[in-house]
Amino acid sequence: MWNAHTGDEYGFGRYARAGTLAVDSYRAASDRHRRARVEAYDAARNDVIANLGIGSELRLADIDAAAMAEWERSWARRKHPRGVGGWNWPELVRALPRRAAVLPMAVWYGSDLCGLALGQASRSRAGGLRHTFTLTFVERRPEPPPVPLRGLITALAVDVAENYGRALGATRLVLRNPDPNLLSYYELQGFATVRTLQEPLHCLKEI
Repeated sequence: MWNAHTGDEYGFGRYARAGTLAVDSYRAASDRHRRARVEAYDAARNDVIANLGIGSELRLADIDAAAMAEWERSWARRKHPRGVGGWNWPELVRALPRRAAVLPMAVWYGSDLCGLALGQASRSRAGGLRHTFTLTFVERRPEPPPVPLRGLITALAVDVAENYGRALGATRLVLRNPDPNLLSYYELQGFATVRTLQEPLHCLKEI
């Protein structure tokens, strides 16, 4: 059937318009989430600078091409002494869910890429709220040279995830597959360690 008003044969234009609306909706959601991430980055940065005396060279931002280039230059194919980490971050970033509610976080101190973190929110429920925000990967740059923010990467990632998660309506923060050697540290930060036969080891905190 030909639509005389749109020149649309068989009504295909309806689907093209629906696709355009979907793209526009995704872009609007991406912009909204990007602003929420920036607010979470700024809050965490200001808190650390004010309370721990960290210099203003600290910068939190989305992972971008510059971060991946610096990872390739100073991180790639290196592991920590205990054998943890050493992940392929470009592949991890590419594997992030194709939706707006994700956290691709780079931690810079001046030109030094000190840490990287990834997270994602659960899918939205009725009313647009989300139940859980999950930090999936957090890593500090391997040493040497010394990392100027050593000991702060996980704390910054958790702080940002809490703020960003709350902005999305999440009420729980999960650390997926935490380092077993750091469980006592996470518990001091208010997390409960969850061990069940049905789920992998994880840490849980109400936010």
